[in-house]
Amino acid sequence: MNLVKISAGSDGKSFFQDTPIALTDKGKFGRFSDLQVAPGFMFRESNADYASGWHVVPNPVYLIFLGGQVEITVGTGEKRVFGAGSVVYADDMAGEGHSTRSVSSEPVRSILVNLPV
Repeated sequence: MNLVKISAGSDGKSFFQDTPIALTDKGKFGRFSDLQVAPGFMFRESNADYASGWHVVPNPVYLIFLGGQVEITVGTGEKRVFGAGSVVYADDMAGEGHSTRSVSSEPVRSILVNLPV
């Protein structure tokens, strides 16, 4: 299992990094990661014409996409599209940040899991 990480480089430009999630086999129950401690999470629904503009995150956050599709652009100029089932970990709390916009005709539904700094 993998997630995509968005981080800020020393030059202030954010970048994507494909990151594997270590899983341990628990037999008939499947494979599990280590427990991730989180103070809370939020459900979010954005309109189909959503565009965030450039921004940084206030704290590390997992973005778990449930529906719709977004295109995220990072400071290097790279763009990626994420939809239902995608998991993104953003910790670009400094620098230029990233921009997000909807690229589908349906609302974007996601869960934001806020993590401690």
